[in-house]
Amino acid sequence: MSHLIPIENVIEENPRVNELEKLGFIIKPEKIDDYLTNFKSRTSALPNEKFWEDKRVLITGISGFAGSHLAEQLLDLGCEVHGTIRRHAVPMHENIEHLRGHISLHEADITSAERIYRIFDKLRPNAVFHLAAESFVPTSFREPARVITNNIKGTIKIFEAARRFGDELESIQVACSSEQYGLVDPEEVPVTEDVKKNPFRPRSVYGITKVATEQIAWLYNNSYGVPSIITRGFNHEGPRRGIQFVTSVIHRQIVEILEKNRNNIIIGNPNSIRDFTHVKDTINAYILVCEKKKFAEPYNVCTGKGITVADYVTLAKSLFNVSADVFVDKNRLRPSEVPLLIGLNDKIVKDTGWYPTRSILDIIKEGVKYFQEHPEQLGIEAH
Repeated sequence: MSHLIPIENVIEENPRVNELEKLGFIIKPEKIDDYLTNFKSRTSALPNEKFWEDKRVLITGISGFAGSHLAEQLLDLGCEVHGTIRRHAVPMHENIEHLRGHISLHEADITSAERIYRIFDKLRPNAVFHLAAESFVPTSFREPARVITNNIKGTIKIFEAARRFGDELESIQVACSSEQYGLVDPEEVPVTEDVKKNPFRPRSVYGITKVATEQIAWLYNNSYGVPSIITRGFNHEGPRRGIQFVTSVIHRQIVEILEKNRNNIIIGNPNSIRDFTHVKDTINAYILVCEKKKFAEPYNVCTGKGITVADYVTLAKSLFNVSADVFVDKNRLRPSEVPLLIGLNDKIVKDTGWYPTRSILDIIKEGVKYFQEHPEQLGIEAH
């Protein structure tokens, strides 16, 4: 197949990446033990159960990857958990099937003012976590108008509802994204929340919608006093990650190789460098920032360590003792790439005591285990 290229023919050397490695910002498979020493005795602040007990919480996009993990955590904290779902957003809503009977679901298109207002008016939530969005970047290249409508118009409707029916609202968190930073100059890495040092240069319609999402949250706090919480999540990964995302693409292929159903691994750009955080650490950050009431302040949620997609594959192969050729599929490359994203988490660490406590190996192990336990999701092509 002419669109498949051996990975060794695509790997690029980058002097700045070599510099970042020397400074400790790059994870290398051959030095994984040095990286893991950071996690041996690391602890993080945890949410205060008394603060969250009996709070009415609404999660938009509860059936999604992060939403389902957030729902679990909030239930453990004693919250009354509600969530919005779309009829066809996730088939059968398998991510939250195990939570049936413990959460209350409200069918809604977040762009429908009438429906969203009705939900807010009925619930009068104490906290809102706004996670509902079209979040797969390639979709925003294929269907830009729909992604803009959903992500921007939907956020406006949510904040209008919060303004009108937020008399008992203590926080409304918006899940923004590292994709807002976009085309970061290598000399600007690691990325901080300071727009003077790291201005937004989004490279996708999705990234543009997340810039708008953040500005909406800021505006409604500044103009109307809506208690907006802004988090800029870098890549968060783990079990239940959508099959089209790069880590799940790799995890599924590892499982298929272990089951002798394939003999190679096919990926997109192997040179992309991303800062991967375990989803459970990410949602812990969301909860802590809300609890600390850090309104209208953006917070990077990241580990401060980056890894190339190629090295992520190498780690996954090593962990499961897999020997397989790796190819790059030219059809999986984006029209405009974001080559390098590594965040600095000093601000959230200082203000909340949050730390990432799960390593990249935990992400790989748990991601592979999930697909081993869900064989119905194997053998599906994802682009």
